[in-house]
Amino acid sequence: MINYNIDIIYALELLLCCFLASAYLVPNVKHIVYSKRLMDKPNERSSHTHSTPSLGGIAFYITFIFALFFNDKYDTSNTLISLLPGLTLMFFMGLKDDLVGSSPKIKFISQILASLFIIENPCFQLETLHGLFGIDIIPIWISAPLSVLIMITIINAYNLIDGIDGLAASISTVALSFFAVLFFYIGDNFLALTAIAMIGTLLGFLFFNLSEQRKIFMGDTGSLIIGFLIAVMSIRMLTINENETLNLIPFKQEYIPILMGTFILIPIFDVVRLFIIRILQNRNPLSADRYHFHHIMVDKLNWSHRRTAFAICCMNFTIIILSLTLCLKDFGIINLIILLAVIILFMVFILTRWSKEIESNKENPNLN
Repeated sequence: MINYNIDIIYALELLLCCFLASAYLVPNVKHIVYSKRLMDKPNERSSHTHSTPSLGGIAFYITFIFALFFNDKYDTSNTLISLLPGLTLMFFMGLKDDLVGSSPKIKFISQILASLFIIENPCFQLETLHGLFGIDIIPIWISAPLSVLIMITIINAYNLIDGIDGLAASISTVALSFFAVLFFYIGDNFLALTAIAMIGTLLGFLFFNLSEQRKIFMGDTGSLIIGFLIAVMSIRMLTINENETLNLIPFKQEYIPILMGTFILIPIFDVVRLFIIRILQNRNPLSADRYHFHHIMVDKLNWSHRRTAFAICCMNFTIIILSLTLCLKDFGIINLIILLAVIILFMVFILTRWSKEIESNKENPNLN
């Protein structure tokens, strides 16, 4: 059963306070952006047609820093001292990218440095895959670069999925909600509250991001912060050992890597698919186009941003619930992997087919 060493009322108060703080700060950030004319201007791959205020992620950082101050008393693993430098680095990297732009090389280096701050903490050092694929102990010379690779992949996945209104914030809320529940189960109250604080912050932001009259984007400032936090929680889930869980989680340890992967499946699937396609086409993996999962749905189905974001969130939520149910019923790790592989292959098939139809319509506009 859930570890109730933490006051649930405090968690709900934290959620509400972060929501209100974000809802207060976001319009103030928007006012500054308007007054300084720091607008996000549309281009050929944009999903918006008018200049729109960005930099909503500034409100994320301010709200989150205050939340960490109040959550510090629950930090028994010195997570905060590792989290703050990396979080701040991601914030300023995103801010620079939103204001004047940054080269992919600089962004990549900053992500590596932010990841190193995290894996320096012994609690975030990957030593085992809990028997997944028969792999138990991982030597440090493999675990360190593997951890960094996992983190920068997740950071970029959430950075790149921020392409339509509401998607990055809502799909992050889904992932963070499940992380919060699992961290409560194993007794890591600090990271559970960290997830709750970010959920409240994102809900306050969504109130404006989904509005037609008061719209504001989170920008790279926000998406890099979100990606970094989810990367931190993913690595922490992978580094949990049996002594820490004390048999509190209701499924086998070997399911943890697969289950954690389902929390972030859609963003990871999208970024890996695009990187492979771009590399095969001899293009820069970080080059821009409109072949993200969400762009294809908007262009092919002619759905609104809200409807597309809601559909993708429901899809991710369903996959997580299905995987969690199968883990609880001890479905078998190989069977679970095969099932997820079938789901991924089906998604690849559908997206490939839709992409070809979109290209065909562009080449033959009279057929539309």
